[in-house]
Amino acid sequence: MTDICRSNSNYRHMKLKYLLIIFLSIFTFRYSYSQEYLPQMESRYFTSDSISVLKPKPFWAAGEVIGTNLAVWAFDRYVVKESWARINWNTIKSNFKRGPVWDSDKFTTNLFAHPYHGGLYFNAARSNGLNFWQSIPYSAGGSLMWEFFMETEAPSINDMMATTFGGVALGEITYRLSDLFIDNRATGWERVGRELLTGIISPMRGINRLITGESWKRRSYKGRSYSNVPVNLILSMGLRFLADEEKSRKGSSSLHFDLALNYGNPFNDENYTPYEWFRFKLGMDVINQPLINQVNAIGALWGKNIWQKDNRSLMFGIFQHFDYYDSDINSKNSQLIAPYRISEAAAAGLGAIYYKNPDPGNKTLVYGELYTNGVALGASLSDYMKLGERDYNLGSGYSIKGGAGLIYNKQLALLLNLENYHIFTWKEYDPDLDWSTVDPNELSVQGDKSNARLTVFSILLAYQFKKQWSIALSNRFFNRKTDYKYHDTVDYATYDLMLKVGYRL
Repeated sequence: MTDICRSNSNYRHMKLKYLLIIFLSIFTFRYSYSQEYLPQMESRYFTSDSISVLKPKPFWAAGEVIGTNLAVWAFDRYVVKESWARINWNTIKSNFKRGPVWDSDKFTTNLFAHPYHGGLYFNAARSNGLNFWQSIPYSAGGSLMWEFFMETEAPSINDMMATTFGGVALGEITYRLSDLFIDNRATGWERVGRELLTGIISPMRGINRLITGESWKRRSYKGRSYSNVPVNLILSMGLRFLADEEKSRKGSSSLHFDLALNYGNPFNDENYTPYEWFRFKLGMDVINQPLINQVNAIGALWGKNIWQKDNRSLMFGIFQHFDYYDSDINSKNSQLIAPYRISEAAAAGLGAIYYKNPDPGNKTLVYGELYTNGVALGASLSDYMKLGERDYNLGSGYSIKGGAGLIYNKQLALLLNLENYHIFTWKEYDPDLDWSTVDPNELSVQGDKSNARLTVFSILLAYQFKKQWSIALSNRFFNRKTDYKYHDTVDYATYDLMLKVGYRL
């Protein structure tokens, strides 16, 4: 562990650096932008000539949730031949008798795959005419069914939380995103492409359109669920370098792809419904790093425009958050742990968004935001616990996020973002535990007794060309300081660099 522990002087250096970052973020509030999302320089309005209102089918939605679980279980049982899929009445009774535990699946499975699975349950309800709030029980119910009935392993506390709450966030976002591409007037290959894209983004919606015949029926109207939505959707590709640690020039290089989406208008508080405004980012790497290495989502559950004067607006609201950062060990170095792993799977809190739109004498758009959240389920990399495929600690805590942005003439943007997570792991293992005797499926712990303070700081310079193309250069810093009860404190930092070209749809 000596290669990743920082000296006291380095620690003081890091503290001063981040204090400076915070100071600059405040001082240059009008010269930055949050969370590395390319700003809404000029939104495209996705309009529909009609609104498609589906008759609620709660029982059909429940049948699809059950069918989804049975299909996934059958694949695991008969194709993959997983031992934990060999269920019977005795395993089901045993699950109810044992009750929920903290499981030891790998980071990707617990903090991304399960939330995505929950999004399928949620979309089964949404695509059958149920609204946002009515769909939440389906995400929770699908998770409960899977944990108690479809596995021989004990029900997982963290899985039920991640599947339910993460599923709500990813489910609503994918439902609304798929809606942008539906057009019942289209024919031929355009129609095929639109239906395929809808099904890829929201599989349950695609299945329901096949069942009802809407996938091929030609109408005189588009048939979307939302009529007039301002959207800024950018697909980017470029090169990424992730350093082994701070000040190091060694690391891994990869081909990076990402999708950044700004949806809706946060200041339109008429008939406000959940996720009328949200922001979403998906980052993927090819070679050396996990395919899916970043997912960020912020969705407004409720919002109110509390102050407006001339071209300035301030909105206050309640927001749901979902964050996922993952990295892999570079095989060319001697590190024992990955550079970082961070998750905020179940989180919500208060937030404020500020806009100052350009005026005739000033072409500058100013944007700022601040959020504070309670985190019911989060995760951070562990330096000491290696339990099967698990190398991270689960826990709960809080997070604070802030940023600001300057956009000049709808083309040039300087963006800053600062995210801070504080995750407490309170259900630990016995420090005298003999690991050689441990069954990963039977040890119900969150991880090392610890608290982890995680900071992600990013700066991005972007230029939007007159048409759809853009170019962006970004630099992100990751810092983690974990205080362990039974082990030495670890203070670790690293950074990455990205140069990418974007296309606005």
